[in-house]
Amino acid sequence: MGPASLWALSAPDAQDLQNEIQTNSPADEKEQKDVTPVQKPALTKEEQNFNKEAEKQSPSFQQKMWTGTQGGYETNIEYDYVGRASTNEGHGENLNVDESYFDVRHVVMRHTLLAFLVQTGVEYQHMGFGVPNSALIPDRLDSLTADVGIDFRWSEKDLLHLEGRPGFYTDWRGAGWDAFNTPLDIGYTRVVSKRFQWVVGGSLNTWRSSRVLGAGGFRWQMNDRWKLKFYLPQPDIEYKARPDLTMTFGADVRGDSYRVGPHFGDSKGAPGLNNALVDYQEVRVGPGFSWNIRPLIEINFMAGYMTGRQYNFHNDGPKLNGSGAPFVNLMVHALFKMPGEEQYIPQRNEVSIQNIFNFL
Repeated sequence: MGPASLWALSAPDAQDLQNEIQTNSPADEKEQKDVTPVQKPALTKEEQNFNKEAEKQSPSFQQKMWTGTQGGYETNIEYDYVGRASTNEGHGENLNVDESYFDVRHVVMRHTLLAFLVQTGVEYQHMGFGVPNSALIPDRLDSLTADVGIDFRWSEKDLLHLEGRPGFYTDWRGAGWDAFNTPLDIGYTRVVSKRFQWVVGGSLNTWRSSRVLGAGGFRWQMNDRWKLKFYLPQPDIEYKARPDLTMTFGADVRGDSYRVGPHFGDSKGAPGLNNALVDYQEVRVGPGFSWNIRPLIEINFMAGYMTGRQYNFHNDGPKLNGSGAPFVNLMVHALFKMPGEEQYIPQRNEVSIQNIFNFL
């Protein structure tokens, strides 16, 4: 989750998508024969074998979403722990607050028409904070949401994503339907070249103190081993140490908006915070790795330092800041394609809006 969930279809794998998504027809093959090939620096035999093994052992998730059978499903399970960080608890005192985080997300996806990938699913996130009942800091912040999105490619170079996350954002203390919200995200990726893509995106959240947030960035494949991803919410630099293992170093910007219960402030001496909205944000930095235990099943690990956190209550409420603390993060990410015949999805530049209307 991020303050401007800059989705890139993903910019991390846009080139993998462009290179590997196509299933060419005979006409396509003829067109390719008529084009003078671009000369590329020759790879050593060792480099060729490494790249071949990397494609086999750790294939691109985005590439596999767009190729193969018509449907599939994706699952993420994550657990984090943040150590005790000195945090302003709201009454002029500081507490040492630790955090436990759990997230599970399951999404089903299906190709439709010529260039759409529709997804729907469910996600549950929980943050638990070790605080006494008298503190103005919530002891938990949770979200239970649907995930409704659509990815659209109208050429090899243009990728668009729209996503809504309707659901409950709450401390589960009786806010009821007042805790229901529908944030919206949009992201656009432009594939400039084989090694460089840029992305822009935005987020609309009517609960957030800043309702509209935007951001931009880029993805640069410096060479076959090194990759730079400079965009929110998880900018990082990657090094492929083995075909099945990628080392990383980067940041993780997290945050969302929640509504606390109708009696949240009563026992804390702050009745003005009953049913209040609060923005939460934290920033983490550190090294990690991504290990494919099988193709399309990967374990991601990150450990480092949370540089700080903030609870920002709306309507002139308090802003409670926390200092840094160490953290560890563990996530399992898996993609499965449903049985069936492989689909042919045109991805040439000629695919346009008009093609789609003609298809109907």
